[in-house]
Amino acid sequence: MRRALLLTALALASTAAVVAPAAPAAPAATWSAPQTVSAPHTFAGPLLTATGFDGTLVAGWPWQDDTATDATGGEAAANHTPGSPFAAEHPAPDGLVGLATYGRTRTIALAQQGIPGRPGPTGAIRYRLNVAYGTLTGGFGKATTLVTAPVVGQAQLAADDNGTVLIAWIEVTRTRGGATRRIVRAIERRGGRFGRPFTLSGKGRADTLAIAVGPLDAESVVFARQGDVLARVRRPGHGWGSAQRVARADGATQWQLLARIAGDGEVRLVWRRHQLRRSAVAGRTALEGTAMLVGRGRFLPAQTILPDGSGAPALVGLGAGGWALATTQATAGGPRPVLLRARKGSTFGAPMAAAPAQGGLRGTTLVFVPRTGITVAWIQPLPGQDSDGVVRAATLAGDPGFGPVEDVSPPEAAHEVRLAADPGVDGPAALWTARPEGTGPSVPIAGIHTVVRFATRLP
Repeated sequence: MRRALLLTALALASTAAVVAPAAPAAPAATWSAPQTVSAPHTFAGPLLTATGFDGTLVAGWPWQDDTATDATGGEAAANHTPGSPFAAEHPAPDGLVGLATYGRTRTIALAQQGIPGRPGPTGAIRYRLNVAYGTLTGGFGKATTLVTAPVVGQAQLAADDNGTVLIAWIEVTRTRGGATRRIVRAIERRGGRFGRPFTLSGKGRADTLAIAVGPLDAESVVFARQGDVLARVRRPGHGWGSAQRVARADGATQWQLLARIAGDGEVRLVWRRHQLRRSAVAGRTALEGTAMLVGRGRFLPAQTILPDGSGAPALVGLGAGGWALATTQATAGGPRPVLLRARKGSTFGAPMAAAPAQGGLRGTTLVFVPRTGITVAWIQPLPGQDSDGVVRAATLAGDPGFGPVEDVSPPEAAHEVRLAADPGVDGPAALWTARPEGTGPSVPIAGIHTVVRFATRLP
């Protein structure tokens, strides 16, 4: 499933005119020379990342060589210990969909592997949800199957430093009367082993979900079900609370959901509401959110963070400083990367532009490092590379505003970017996919080489 989506998305990107264009005048170097982390493949990505207790960065990605009946593929992962280059890549479980770290030294990979043959009575494809364990300095062991079920969409994985692991998915079932339901199921790892699967939403038709596990063993799940966005929270020492509606659709709507839990237990939910256009009503892409404060059992009334023009959101905690949210905002002058901040227990403020609006800008993300501040990064397309181009970033070190825009990568058809904190340099690090030799219809499939690259911001 994942590799098919990868092929569709990146094959479309390869149909544009290419050949790496001449680089624009570059600013002073503020990021290290990129390290190539992966072997070259025709396609690689999307990227998955997780950060361990000591700051070790674990990255994983699916890859594919060639296309159609000649295609071969697999999954790979690599580890970056603070202060050192990325170690050599190693195999990851087939069907990789999630990575997490737990405890002080452990890693876990979640894989979703389709079972060949006819679908079940509901028409949904049956999948094995497999997990494989590893360490922050090594590879993964043999994968074992936790659940076999007709799964819709992608299963979700979250974990914490205490060893709690939560996996959730949407499963298709039939009622006794023959009606089809999409229920939310989950399984937890506590005390060193996984328990039995349980149901978090047993009625209606769920469409998408997100989960979070907090440092104090708190857990949260948020899911869209028949026009409502619903959330449940489990506090330490308690069972799962009842479902609370935090948003409701107004007509046909698509949702993108995020859940995070702060170190003190505050739960934050953010979602992108893509309300589809209908007769006499314009469509919109709003960013909204809510919070469950420490010691409370109910979510606050939802806030409209951006009423329209929002891209996919990225959310990080700022410790005692609250929360930071980044997205790509559509404006009359074009899309721009923006940052919004909220103090603990409060709503998000007005958006701050990390860079001027530029055509095609996309994929905004962020990271927080106490010493350097909040760094926002994005993909800036360049001529001749379709929607790919160069990774750029800007850092907010204080209230006066963002510093200058920096080139993180060369102009090498960069496709996606992830950020992380690197204790080795006490600053941000970037991981991205790129085609340094260019892409497009003038380059044959055999000449397309996608690699995973890595750089840190210079002290």
